[in-house]
Amino acid sequence: MSDPRPAPPGFGEPARFFTAQTDGVDRYSIEVAAGRFMVLMIFGALSDPRSHAAHQAVLADTALFNDSDAVFYGVSGDARDRSERGAVNAPFGLRYFRDYEHKIARLYGLADDTHLQPAVFLIDRAFRILMAESIEDTPLVLQRLKAELAAEPPLQDSPFAPVLGLPRIFEPEFCTQLIAYFQSKEPRESGFAIDIDGRTLDVVHGALKRRQDVTVEDEDLLAEIETRMRERLFPMIKRAFNWRATHIERFLICRYSEADQGFFFPHRDDVTAGSAHRKFAVTLNLNSEEYEGGELRFPEFGRRTYKPPTGGAGVFCCSLLHEATPVTRGVRYALVPFLYDNEGAAVREANLGLVG
Repeated sequence: MSDPRPAPPGFGEPARFFTAQTDGVDRYSIEVAAGRFMVLMIFGALSDPRSHAAHQAVLADTALFNDSDAVFYGVSGDARDRSERGAVNAPFGLRYFRDYEHKIARLYGLADDTHLQPAVFLIDRAFRILMAESIEDTPLVLQRLKAELAAEPPLQDSPFAPVLGLPRIFEPEFCTQLIAYFQSKEPRESGFAIDIDGRTLDVVHGALKRRQDVTVEDEDLLAEIETRMRERLFPMIKRAFNWRATHIERFLICRYSEADQGFFFPHRDDVTAGSAHRKFAVTLNLNSEEYEGGELRFPEFGRRTYKPPTGGAGVFCCSLLHEATPVTRGVRYALVPFLYDNEGAAVREANLGLVG
């Protein structure tokens, strides 16, 4: 006897993250796509007249799905949807997941061993359920999406992300010293962590991240950085978040350049075995007045961007989806450590064998 299937998520509940195959990507994680409105249609098979009609309604309104504000994700349980019925990714806005074992349908409470009930979900920018409807109600979902987009406030009135902004962590002269240290070394192309076959690997991919890094190795300089962080930054983190940092991971100076439109795509900093111990990320800007672009954005919490002043810090939870927008003029330098506590240290120790 199979386990009872979970109830579908309802209004106001977090949508359920999943990873699945799509065109060109074997393991696409939907959690990195948050920050936009989503129409998630779990249609089973487009041979079902109800699913076909719902899909046609979406195709008749593709202008809604511009990738930056809204996206459509179709979830197919039938390989013929792709080979015979046109369920293939568009250049932008329309994407399809292959769910031939109905894992996503089960996760969303729509399938058991004998039956799948097609449904459509409207998910907001914070990845919460706004509507959960039968597949026949797709036109109502599209109408609601249009209304939500039309009602969004202008940028200056958009909500704030839970980010702690702190000026005066580093004095300007110390920022200049750190930039000079970077420039005296040979930087490396920066990668990002992903889990492959149970191991956390560092991958360089210019379409997702363009940045150069230098690790601080000078013992005196390391001590100066750590002293400033522990005396000036840690007490304010404790005051703001009632959490006490005990460990600093990596003393890394990074450079984003206008020359290659340096940026880092939306991501979270604690989703791999090798990063699960991280609690808070810190961005310490070293030359904020000397570049344009290169700002932090937290798409689940609106369209605002954040740019700490020179010597100032932005501190945020590692589970927040965030990105560094492209640098459009000049060169940006920043120090980007992670913080964790004794509990995190135990997690890191346990997972060391899974890194590299």
